[in-house]
Amino acid sequence: MDKELQPYGLSGHPAGPQQLSPAAALAGIQMEENENIHLRDYLRVLSGRRWILAAFLTFVMVAAVVSNFMVKPVYTATVTIKIDKETPNILAFKGAYEAGQNDDGYYQTQYRILKSRNIADRVIRKLNLGGNKEFVPAGSRQAFKEGAVFSIFPFLQEEGDERGPDAAGEGIVKPFLKRVKVDPVPNSQLVNVSFAAHDPALARDAANAIATAYIDYNVESQYDAGRQARGWLEQQIKIMKARLEDSEGKLNQYAAGNQMLYIEDKDRVKQSLVDYTLGYMAESLDQAVAERIGKESRYAELKEAGENSREVIDNLLIQQMKSQYATLVAQYNNQLKTFKPSYPQMKNLQSQIISMAASIRKDELGIFKSIKGEYMAALNKENKLKRVFDSQKKAAIDFQRKMVEYQILKREVDTNQVLYLSLLQRLKEITVSATMTSTNIQVLDWARLPKKPSSPQKARNLMVALFLGFTGGIGAVFFAEYLDNTVKDISEIERKMKLAPLGVIPRRKRAELEELSLVSHADNKGPLAEAFRSVGTFILFSSAVRPPKTILITSPGEGEGKTTVACNTSIALTKYLGKGVIVDADLRKSNLHKIFGIENGRGLSTYLSGNMEFSEDGLIRSTSVPALDVIPAGPVPPNPSELLGSAKMKELLERLGSTYNFIIIDSAPVLGMADSVCLCNLVDGVITVAKSGQTTKDALKETKKVLEYVNSKVLGLVINGVKGNDMRYRYYSAYYRDDV
Repeated sequence: MDKELQPYGLSGHPAGPQQLSPAAALAGIQMEENENIHLRDYLRVLSGRRWILAAFLTFVMVAAVVSNFMVKPVYTATVTIKIDKETPNILAFKGAYEAGQNDDGYYQTQYRILKSRNIADRVIRKLNLGGNKEFVPAGSRQAFKEGAVFSIFPFLQEEGDERGPDAAGEGIVKPFLKRVKVDPVPNSQLVNVSFAAHDPALARDAANAIATAYIDYNVESQYDAGRQARGWLEQQIKIMKARLEDSEGKLNQYAAGNQMLYIEDKDRVKQSLVDYTLGYMAESLDQAVAERIGKESRYAELKEAGENSREVIDNLLIQQMKSQYATLVAQYNNQLKTFKPSYPQMKNLQSQIISMAASIRKDELGIFKSIKGEYMAALNKENKLKRVFDSQKKAAIDFQRKMVEYQILKREVDTNQVLYLSLLQRLKEITVSATMTSTNIQVLDWARLPKKPSSPQKARNLMVALFLGFTGGIGAVFFAEYLDNTVKDISEIERKMKLAPLGVIPRRKRAELEELSLVSHADNKGPLAEAFRSVGTFILFSSAVRPPKTILITSPGEGEGKTTVACNTSIALTKYLGKGVIVDADLRKSNLHKIFGIENGRGLSTYLSGNMEFSEDGLIRSTSVPALDVIPAGPVPPNPSELLGSAKMKELLERLGSTYNFIIIDSAPVLGMADSVCLCNLVDGVITVAKSGQTTKDALKETKKVLEYVNSKVLGLVINGVKGNDMRYRYYSAYYRDDV
């Protein structure tokens, strides 16, 4: 076998970088998983769909060139206006028109006034634009095209307004305002007002007329505002005066009816009598509580300690009496040694001792009663003050409720008084300012006759069209690529689906597709034959022990080239392994008998259904390809899946294995039927065929999931119909050009 393999790439033949084992390819997948998308991937997408980019760019450029010649030249004249925030003032106060002019939106308001219908009406009447030829009759398209975008796409222009019954130009206000452009100068009080027209003189006159009309409007607005303000203020002053008098009367009436009296303290702070009394009572109550707590503490100590309390011990009289008592007791005890207790002198001492003890006890009780009396007096005082304080607190709460209404009435009086005085002051100011006629608007530069048209700017339009066409075309290319879910990129399949690539089959001309099934035999030195030999080489190196002998070739769906791959791979393997057989297991839509030109009256289905023996003629057919036999599918059975999954199919493969060096099974598609699934566990390996631009990624993922579910050994993937510029390996570029 080594001698046969040498001429076909295993020992020096230029089979190119595709001669990598699936194990090596899977290792490459792991290395590429973390790689980012390279710039060449984007270039590949652009190259593959370059016709979309070219078509989009051509359309935009043609539209730009045509519009540059169709658009009538437009001239733009500009007048520069200075807008101060305030009118030049010789008074210490502002007029009615200046009030509130410091708002942030002041300048935005002025810009809107410049583009208002009021200003447009004034200019139209002044210049008699109602009969101007530039303003087209009713119902027709506006002849005016403004801006670079409209120059490129003239069909985007809006319809002109229909003219109303006013022949002076009521119907051209909107078209007129479309020609006006207000452009504020940043960080200044200047604004450029431009007007565009096909007639340069009209552009100049209209721009200057807008500035004049704007100044006139400003002066008129000041006068009208002053006149209206005086009338409004006079009316409001009368209303406010009556409201002030009414609120003062209500306040005085309420204060008198509720006896709301106020006093001033030493700091001349005005305070209500109720609050002052409540504060005084709170202070007195705090003192009484402190006094009661002190008396209570002394009383509690005396009760607990008794005669050993500090009050008793520290009393000088009791100390003297206890000293005398101790002296008498000592004297009695000394004489008791000499005299008997009945002795008169001893009785006298005994009487003195008893009398002294009674006196001590009496004084101690006196101290206890005195301290208790002080405590009870302090407690009674506290309770009385607490009752008075609670009563005063209720009065203060009631007063506070009354104060709410009082404060409301007082605030109303204060507010009305402030408003009344403000209105009087404002009326005097407006009366003086109404006699003045000044404006805060000045024309810095009047518009001049434009010498050159402002549009169309042909060079800029072409550059914009080139940019839009190029970027839009690129966007269309990548959007089409995003919508295309078919298999094309081998590296993406390796990275995302973890499928080892066994080979890529180049795409051929439509006229050559019929001859593609046996191209490895007919054109032994062509690029397609080399591609199929590379697939065979991968199969040989797919296992470290021995190459798989029984190989199932399938695809996700129909028309993806599995039969072509099966035929040509079988032809390639005969060069490496010798004698082989290809089995047509697609019992529903068989095709091998047509390719090899053999009769299909009997075949695999006949054998599996028990109507034919293995040794009978007609099961295994010879072909025009040396060392390659074919088992046709035979008639279409009613139960293909049951036949293919039967024990007889397994027996057939075992018997074929003893005769042939390799067995290729061309089976039905995986998705939608169970025929191929039944064969997966009967073979040594499975090859999946996908067609570039036809097989979807979802279908390929589902096929892989089904094959993994039944624990089949997937050798790898063959991509059929790959364009030359999409091929990952460039070995075929020396032999092949994309003609389809």
